[in-house]
Amino acid sequence: MFKIKYGFIKPSIDAHTMGLYSASELLKECGYDVLIADEKISLALDNIRYEENRNKIITWLKENGITHIGISYRLDEIEAANIMGFLVYTLKNSRMFSYQGGQIFSVIFGGLPKACEIIDREHNGFVKTFIGGETPYEFLTKIGVPDEKIPKSIIEGSFYDENRLSIGKEIIKSGKYQLIKPIDRSGYKEFGTKKDSVIKRLEHNLNNKFLPLMRAHVGPYSSTKNRIDSVKEFLLWAKKLADAGYLDILSIGTSQLTQSNFGEDWGDKPNGGGVPINSPEEYKQIWQCSRPLLIRTYAGTKNIPQLAKIHEETINICWHALSLWWFNKLDGRGPYDLYTNLLQHVETMKYIAKTNKPLEPNVSHHFSFRGGDDVTYIVTAYLAAKLAKKWVLKL
Repeated sequence: MFKIKYGFIKPSIDAHTMGLYSASELLKECGYDVLIADEKISLALDNIRYEENRNKIITWLKENGITHIGISYRLDEIEAANIMGFLVYTLKNSRMFSYQGGQIFSVIFGGLPKACEIIDREHNGFVKTFIGGETPYEFLTKIGVPDEKIPKSIIEGSFYDENRLSIGKEIIKSGKYQLIKPIDRSGYKEFGTKKDSVIKRLEHNLNNKFLPLMRAHVGPYSSTKNRIDSVKEFLLWAKKLADAGYLDILSIGTSQLTQSNFGEDWGDKPNGGGVPINSPEEYKQIWQCSRPLLIRTYAGTKNIPQLAKIHEETINICWHALSLWWFNKLDGRGPYDLYTNLLQHVETMKYIAKTNKPLEPNVSHHFSFRGGDDVTYIVTAYLAAKLAKKWVLKL
């Protein structure tokens, strides 16, 4: 009889970690052992088409006594389906499934809706798929956790989530949202120009009938398109969103290489999703296509002050977001050690202060993703604010 143990693997190319850590914490709260694969196994999953890497994954499963395996991949849906196809084939070929006398009782996948749809179809529901909108209770019951193992707080919290979801469903079902018309924000002279800012737009909004500024986070990714075509697609998206008139703020979901290797020759480096912008000229094109929207994007993970200046000069970034303790060697998302990363962020704050732009301390939720408690959430937000205040930044 195998002791239940969950093992989760995320390809190294995919930077998304929230779902992985959230699932792990939920299962731990239910009393289960959970293991998240290290970089070696993540790299093996990147290239699972090769037998050597498939063998590494099988060995990892056996050595760690994994009985339920989960894969997280929130990038290209075709690549996601390929990864899961190779994984299921490998498990079956190695006689790892419980119905073959092996130790694996279930396979779980978390990813984008289209990827889940393809995987559901190709594996006839054998792989349990999750698109990310499930309540904690829904997730746990779907993977087979009995109610008696689920803490009362999770069950009660899920009732609250389900009630909120029902409100949203009712709004969509009624169709009333289709009657909402775009809001004209153009009543001030800087509107849509290089002198526009989120502060000016808020001030104009406060002097009129106040309605929240609307923002969308956008970043198309496809493993089948080259970099130039992906950027061109984003330019079309930006223009379409601007012309529709519903948005105030376009948040660019840039690729990992944009953040870590901007302006360099990427060669065959793996790109972890998002729009692969790699020059100031491309940022300028985005600004032109997106008039009159305000624009923001991710900070860099290398040469952080320099990239902040490029964002300022090309897209008139409406606010900067810095992660301070994250996006470095600590979480595998950047090249700097923690101390160097903090020094880079302090230098960037000094520059941001000169621009008179707001700063978003993008820190607390990253601690929460990784299991931090409420006190940690509050303390890190406070420390980030204190550091920003030292440089007289707007928050």
